[in-house]
Amino acid sequence: MTTLTSSTDSRDSTDASSQAAADIQAVRAGFEAVRMGDLAAFAAGFHADATWNHRNPDRLGGVKHGIGEILSFLGASMELTSGTLRPVPELFMPDGGGHVAVLTRITATRPDGRSFDDLQVLYFQLEDGKVVSVDQFVGDPPVVTDFWA
Repeated sequence: MTTLTSSTDSRDSTDASSQAAADIQAVRAGFEAVRMGDLAAFAAGFHADATWNHRNPDRLGGVKHGIGEILSFLGASMELTSGTLRPVPELFMPDGGGHVAVLTRITATRPDGRSFDDLQVLYFQLEDGKVVSVDQFVGDPPVVTDFWA
């Protein structure tokens, strides 16, 4: 199939492509901050009133409101796993309009020997280069629920 575009369409496409790249970089920086254990850098990538919805009925599930609750959620996740929690982005899917879906492999081990390796989707919404919301869709809810129990 061939698609014809006008110069305006081409400019719009370039703008969307540039925005998509900027959105990916902003989200990637958050993953890198978590990998490095730099909570200040992680927090700097979020609006103060951002939300994070961990969509699973486990001890960490539900909506976190504001960067303080989001940092508490991340801190609890790291503490419960003795720092072994590893969210690794495998695929970034931006729309060029402030939305990035990220296919993410999350692994962790608990001190009692429990472990999980779950493929999840994190859906980011950004404004002005900062995250305003994250929706976290768990790949295998029963396994993740048992892990956090």
